[in-house]
Amino acid sequence: MPKLCKWGNSLGLRVPAYVADCAHLKAGDQLSVRLLDSGDILVRPMKPRNGGGNAFAESAPPEVAPVKQEVW
Repeated sequence: MPKLCKWGNSLGLRVPAYVADCAHLKAGDQLSVRLLDSGDILVRPMKPRNGGGNAFAESAPPEVAPVKQEVW
């Protein structure tokens, strides 16, 4: 189960190795984090997964509805 940890004045999310492996993530990869209107947090890699193109369009699950208003 992922766990939030204190990191300076921020919080860090620990991702289980199995999830990171399946998502092809490694230490140092950049992620996009968005808070949705529903209160859910959407985390996506900011790198192309299939050798190019738009990482956000390629990595978004089809069932994710567009965000009406982003909260940062």
